[in-house]
Amino acid sequence: MVAFKRLDRKFGQGDPEFWKEIMMLSRYTHENLISLLGYCNEGGEMILVYEHVSKDSLDRHLSSTTLTHSLKRVLHRDIKIPNILLDENWNAKVSDMGLSKLGPANQQHTALMTNAVGTPGYYDPLYMELGYLTKESDVYSFGVVLLEVLFGKLCYEYINGQYQLLVRMWKKGYEENNIDQFIFHYLKQQMDSSSLKSFSDIASECLKRSRDERPPMADVEIYEKVKLPTDYKEIIKTAVPTLNYGSEVLKKILLKGTLLNSGKSGLQLT
Repeated sequence: MVAFKRLDRKFGQGDPEFWKEIMMLSRYTHENLISLLGYCNEGGEMILVYEHVSKDSLDRHLSSTTLTHSLKRVLHRDIKIPNILLDENWNAKVSDMGLSKLGPANQQHTALMTNAVGTPGYYDPLYMELGYLTKESDVYSFGVVLLEVLFGKLCYEYINGQYQLLVRMWKKGYEENNIDQFIFHYLKQQMDSSSLKSFSDIASECLKRSRDERPPMADVEIYEKVKLPTDYKEIIKTAVPTLNYGSEVLKKILLKGTLLNSGKSGLQLT
């Protein structure tokens, strides 16, 4: 079984993103990177063929109550929860490399000047202000993902026909020592308060405005493993959340409309 991604030029998905995705996934392999199996570029069609991941993307499981080396550095530029896919063993795989950039890995600070792209709510504020990309920009985006997992919801809400970003409110709650109000209620039942505090501390470090104050991703990985229970992998494997939206829920989502392609296009039933 495989998965297909069909790009559409009329929604702003062009050749550069298509060929960048092919180049990056052909050049790099990693257990936490989605595998590209093939592609089609004929008759005006641009189709990518990926390995199938049975657990879907991480955003589908946010509120589930059953969940308890190289010469080049890849800067993803669009780290967000829908781009983190889960296989049958709940291993995470990063997808959507169409916006990624390459930089030297043998420098303490990898920086590239580039037009600002990404998804609102996830991208580094300094990146959007300066167009100045560093590896710490991906760290910021990952910090947003950590908070989404902690709070059991996406970093934006659809209110009165507009998308409202929540990261600023979350950060303010943390700074005022009032973050408990946001934490997913089921996590409060499954984790002790010190672990929840440690998790939120790590996410907050990733969201520092100063890039120099954000931790390296290697440190974030170590911190997260320390805070998780020793049997966390077994706990995750035994979870059986609903993997798909019900027909009525899906219908409501599509009737309201949803953003696609990093907010450049939309889909709505009429």
